Amino acid sequence: MGIGADIPMNILITESPSENGYIESLIQAYSKAGHTVICDAYNFYFSNFKPDILHIHWPERLYKWCPLQNVEPIDIYSIIKERLLWYKSNGAKIVHTIHNLKPHEHENPFEEKIYRLVMTYADVLVHHCANSVDQLIAKYPDASNKINIICPHGDYLIHYKYINQSDARQQLGIPQEKTTILNFGRQRPYKNEKFIGEVFAKLNLPAKHLLIAGQFANPGGNFASRLYFHARNKIRTNFKHSQHKYIYHNIATTDLPAILCSADIVFVGQRQGLNSGLLALAATYSKPVVCPDIGCFSESLSGWQHNTYEAGNISDATKALLEMCHQVETIKQAGQGLDNSQWLAEHSWDKHAATILDTVKQISR
Repeated sequence: MGIGADIPMNILITESPSENGYIESLIQAYSKAGHTVICDAYNFYFSNFKPDILHIHWPERLYKWCPLQNVEPIDIYSIIKERLLWYKSNGAKIVHTIHNLKPHEHENPFEEKIYRLVMTYADVLVHHCANSVDQLIAKYPDASNKINIICPHGDYLIHYKYINQSDARQQLGIPQEKTTILNFGRQRPYKNEKFIGEVFAKLNLPAKHLLIAGQFANPGGNFASRLYFHARNKIRTNFKHSQHKYIYHNIATTDLPAILCSADIVFVGQRQGLNSGLLALAATYSKPVVCPDIGCFSESLSGWQHNTYEAGNISDATKALLEMCHQVETIKQAGQGLDNSQWLAEHSWDKHAATILDTVKQISR
């Protein structure tokens, strides 16, 4: 019979709310639209809940971060395939949001095989930008036969709290007069912390300050390397530096406002990638962004103040960052603030959810 325009639907999301407000924001938007939502990968495997929509995000949740991690790969593949077929046979439309083109910390061909499996059974592929569609089809040509829709990465208003910049800096021990450049998030190798430091060192700006905040997750490949990072990070975090501050631990959501409000600019350094929630977080907090021109990065900041640079190019990144520093200083001297209302309107979760729901309703008629 199909799903009518005003009939409430049952939705199963294969994720659970976490410190990253993405999933919770999506759940709230689906619920606000009048639909019933349950979540978690365990329900994907062990529940007899028959949803109208099965919404899959990171496929890793189904084989690597959840219940089947001790099962042999061939069995995991078969079990996931059986469950996808069960949902399809019970009338579910499968929606898959493309966060990455390949698994996190890609280890073997089997993982990519799971990515292909999820896409094979998906009815709708959700992208955060148009470039994501092109890149996905280039890597997985069969994706061109799917319904590909664009839903910009939503805001992080769920975590938003305004703190006066002066108060935020006092709380964190950051100099008031400096132009503070923030690199935020779990410090994995691909985040290019070394690159961030090299660009900052070349930045010809006397009143500059670099804030790196996020759990350090780059232990190195051997004992000597791990020992080095342990000692280095201990020195960095325990001793005061005139131009740097390092916060090497997991950042609770309650600590987010102080860190974001203390910053003038958010600086992103990775060489490759498709999406970054940090960009949406920065725009939510009205912070200008300097980032590499890769994936969805520039498109996700459309309508917001940002500069891009060639990924991995120290000179280009330094130039882009210096230009943004001057722009920020001009804005401060004029006593003006940045208005992110247009960006927030275009990136609302209500709009995000509505696009997905409308697409599913159309293909269910």
